[in-house]
Amino acid sequence: MRRPFRGLSRRCLRGRRRGPDDFAQMLTALGRAIRAHRRLARLAPRFFDAAVVARERENRAEQLRWMALWEPYLAKAYGVAPKPVVLDNSFPPLPSVRIQRAVDRQLAELQFWLAAAQAARARHRHRQPHALPSWCRLARLLQRAFDLKKMVLGLDSKNPLPDKITYDYEFTDLKRAYGHLLDEPATLVGASPGGAPLSVSDGAKVAGVSIVSS
Repeated sequence: MRRPFRGLSRRCLRGRRRGPDDFAQMLTALGRAIRAHRRLARLAPRFFDAAVVARERENRAEQLRWMALWEPYLAKAYGVAPKPVVLDNSFPPLPSVRIQRAVDRQLAELQFWLAAAQAARARHRHRQPHALPSWCRLARLLQRAFDLKKMVLGLDSKNPLPDKITYDYEFTDLKRAYGHLLDEPATLVGASPGGAPLSVSDGAKVAGVSIVSS
């Protein structure tokens, strides 16, 4: 008889056991997802580094605007029909097979930890819908939010950025060589760095440069 009463008293004195800490599991999963994305940015920056991707997008838009501005005048100077400006907006070339395999592993890890964080958050809201987190947990949650913001905007990028393309000197040279062809109004259609269509006519300003007939 002593053994059953002993077990009953232990259960009564021990009280309620604490379940798994879903909030802490969510924070841990988010931290590991951010770490996996940083590895992806180091392996293939032209695909996963937001800062490198944004700079290459700006360079492509600048090339398109420049070609749309001067292609008709160059075609007129050499007596050929102007061709529509087409810029290849495809993805950059793929890295080596070894890097592709490493990227696949990191992508699977990233998706796994994001799913784990979402599941832990759902469990926490279901089990403890009115629980208030402590100051320490709020600080950890804010840190994860800042890390996610840096990841999306590329603020934590450690990769070297591509050189920014500018055509300041080329514009002066081309205007000196082919400025006599700017006496007729022309309408050119290109693209601005923001992606909106850009219409250029005689006397219009493109990127702060005014085209006037000489």
